Amino acid sequence: MNTKRPVQCPAEQVYGGIGMNGYTALGAQSYSFRHFDMNGALEQLAKLGLNTIEFCGVHFPPDPANPDLPRIIETVSSRKITIPCYGVEGFSGDKEANRAKFEFAAMLGAQYLSADPAPEAFANLEALVDDFGIKIAIHNHGPGARYDKAADTWNAVKNLHPSIGACVDTGHVLRSGEAPHEVIEQLGARVHCLHLKDWKIGGDETVIGEGDLDLFKTVAALRAINFTGFICMEYELDPEDPTPGMKRGMQNWIDAVSA
Repeated sequence: MNTKRPVQCPAEQVYGGIGMNGYTALGAQSYSFRHFDMNGALEQLAKLGLNTIEFCGVHFPPDPANPDLPRIIETVSSRKITIPCYGVEGFSGDKEANRAKFEFAAMLGAQYLSADPAPEAFANLEALVDDFGIKIAIHNHGPGARYDKAADTWNAVKNLHPSIGACVDTGHVLRSGEAPHEVIEQLGARVHCLHLKDWKIGGDETVIGEGDLDLFKTVAALRAINFTGFICMEYELDPEDPTPGMKRGMQNWIDAVSA
């Protein structure tokens, strides 16, 4: 019997299918569209048939006082697009600077901030995640980064507020010599977001599903932890025309979820 779910109109379907209690949104990281302005990035998102995006500083800064922010929010809202996450952002021991980023995220309606926090930031981040109801998701960034291995993230968050967790970048996990599905299992409920990216070990980035990322094991690991966060495709290849490669990768992901 064919158990594959039919794929509906992309604009009306959220392509996670991970959580036991419903779907998990699939979107894109705006860095994939870094050669486009904000409106161009939204056009690229529309070509993918998606309506969720994680914006980063390439398109507009994390500043609640930015005079352009009301216009940006209106533009995004008019297109029926949501911004569940913003980042990746650094956080320091400066409580007021950190608070400003949370105020900004709240204005966007974001639920998560993907982050690279310095150790001294955690003392005030614990209060901020509680005050704003916005989660911090530590982004691993590969060999040499502050949060390279899964153990680096786990050791940082294990005794902190449960809203401080991980944004697992599957491509960088592969670059660091670990298996994404094992990292997801190790971090468990601390996995708040996923940057879905593929890599050929010892080589370069690939289309999602065409490198060494085991999509089926990744899906199984997310289901095992009952993941209900945000899955964000990030594709750094073909910056002048990223959507063909992203579409191919998106279909590979849908096939793995639906299998």
